[in-house]
Parts: sequence; C-alpha cells; structure tokens
Amino acid sequence: MDNKRNGLLEVYRLLICFWPLYFHNFLPARFDRSVFGYAELSLDFFFIISGLFLMRIYRREKDTPVLKGACKITFGRVRPIIFTMAFIAVFNFTCVLLFVKENYYDAIHLLFRYWWFILFLAVAVGVFYIFYRLLKREWLFAIFLALLGIGAAVAHYFVAIARTLPISLQFYTRTLCFIPLGILLSFIPPLRWKRFNINTVMTVILALTLLYLAYKQSDFPSGVGMIVIFASLVYFSLGTPVVGRVFDLIGQLSVRVYLYMSFITMFFILGITDGATLFLIDVSVAVIDVLVTNLIMTGMKFKAKRKAENSK
Repeated sequence: MDNKRNGLLEVYRLLICFWPLYFHNFLPARFDRSVFGYAELSLDFFFIISGLFLMRIYRREKDTPVLKGACKITFGRVRPIIFTMAFIAVFNFTCVLLFVKENYYDAIHLLFRYWWFILFLAVAVGVFYIFYRLLKREWLFAIFLALLGIGAAVAHYFVAIARTLPISLQFYTRTLCFIPLGILLSFIPPLRWKRFNINTVMTVILALTLLYLAYKQSDFPSGVGMIVIFASLVYFSLGTPVVGRVFDLIGQLSVRVYLYMSFITMFFILGITDGATLFLIDVSVAVIDVLVTNLIMTGMKFKAKRKAENSK
C-alpha cells in the first residue's frame, strides 16, 4: 500500500482529538456518558494511523545497525514535539511547586496522565523495529504482528471487560493491539476499480457508520465494530488522494491539541473550570505552537540553503 500521508487522515486526527477533550469536560458542551462515551477509542485510532506509516520508516532504516536504528526512529517520533512537551512540563511543575500545597503526586499524575499515549508509542516503535530487524523477513514480521495483536486483544478483553487481569495492563494491551493493526494495513494492496474510485464511496459510508456507532452506543459489540471501522476507514482513505501543506499543519495541530490537555488541566486545578474557556486556551496555544514551530523550521531551512549556496 502507498504509505504517503493523506490529508483525510490528518483531518480525522484533528476531529478525533476533540473526543477526549469532550470526555474530560474541556469543551463548551458538558459530557454525557450516553453520548460519544468511547473516548479511549480515540487513542486507538491514533495508534492505527501511527502504525500505518511505520513500515516506510523501518524499510528506510533496514541497513542501519539495529540499536542505532531503534534509537533514531524513537527519537524521530518524539523530536517534533520536544519543545511542546518541555514547555508544558516546565509550566506544570512550576505551578505545582508554587500553588499546590499538598497531594503533589496526585496533581502530577492528573496533569500528565494524557501523555501515556505519546510515551507508549515512542517506546513501541523502537521495540517493533528491533523485531523487524531480528526476524529479517517481512512476512515473518507480519505473522508476528498478527499473533501479537490477537494476543493483546484477548488480553485486553480480560482486562477491560472480564476484569480478571489488573486494569493497569490496559495501556499495554491497547498499544500492542492497535499499532500492529496499523502496520499490518500497510501490507494490504490498495483496492482499485477502473470505472470509479470505490475508496471514496467506502470512505463516506464508513465515516457515517462510525458516527452512528460513536453516538449513544455503549455496548461491547459496538466498541468492536468501531475498531473494525477505524481500520477500514484508514485503509480506504489512503485510496482517496487528498494532499496539501494545510493538511500537514492540521496533523501537527491535532497532536498539540491533545498534548495541551495537560496544560489546561493545570488551569483546571487552579480553579478555571469553565469548559469553553479551557477549550479556547487549549486551541489557542496549540495554534501558536504550530505557527511558531513552522516559522522556526522555515527559517532554519532558509539559512541552511543560503549557507549551501555560499559554499559553492
């Protein structure tokens, strides 16, 4: 499958990142558990998209020494948001020291609980790369991922549904289930029809079905159905060519809107509990972050280009 980024996926990521904001009452509308109550599934969608593009990175680094390649890939996934995470961490820790008089641990846990997604993803991509190199054959790697994903899905059932395993394992089981699913999608060849683009038709149908299942559905089969539709929607969206610089910016914005949930949680602790205000702060700082980051990157590229021209 073509692994180039598609603008539709970036739009999905932006829309999906509002889901946990809604779940945690960081939107103007108050949270109703009977409406869009599957907030944890939003991260599964991010994991699937992230996994989808990993094979392109793995193949590019297939001749790099294993440990060096794993470190390079892991750092490469985190590098674009290092400034964002550092800024939020410094701000939050400073506020905790200045304004939180007791329960430091509870406050820090509350502030950074959203970051498990980023941390688990960063570790997982490096670990999967090591297995990719050790297994040497892509078909063996695909079998390994399939078995791992099935095992993780079964384990997650016993964690989240049957409650026979510690609930603390749910982060591991979700990560080990959905990143492999995303990677496996990259092995499936694109579906092409000569007469019309079936991918566009399926994208519309799946998006509407997903919206229906997400709205006022709270049973286990609906949750499983949404996961299947997530994967199918990503697959068919890749066959619908939507490209452009603006979509790359949308993708950057979606990650930062999610990360800045930790930032606005500090304001919540300090007494600002109005959802509309917190949402405005979150989106505003995320937009400023994206603009400043891209201006800096553009300046660095321009400077490097000028330096290269002068050296000739």
